[in-house]
Amino acid sequence: MAPEREKIYEIEVKRRRVKTGGGYEPFWKVKDVATALSDNDTEFRCKDCFGEVKLLGKNSKAGAPPYVEHKRPADSEYCSNGMLFKKATDGREAKPSEHPVQ
Repeated sequence: MAPEREKIYEIEVKRRRVKTGGGYEPFWKVKDVATALSDNDTEFRCKDCFGEVKLLGKNSKAGAPPYVEHKRPADSEYCSNGMLFKKATDGREAKPSEHPVQ
């Protein structure tokens, strides 16, 4: 039996917008993973803890949506969307990643 995988289908992607004084400024926008891939976005982070995520399932069988999972186990342990956080029974509180993607 395959081990259970963390599957997150909604992330933040880094975008740029025009500043009022000219030039551009970065900002983070929430998107589902499939839309981010079709829009050719390349910079992702968890929308809940702002931690690093890795892209998985983009080449999987037909009908299965692409997803991400946390790169660091500590992020999954304390992210409200993390599999390890959801399985925990010790009453822990969700918190942002100690290594957020800027």
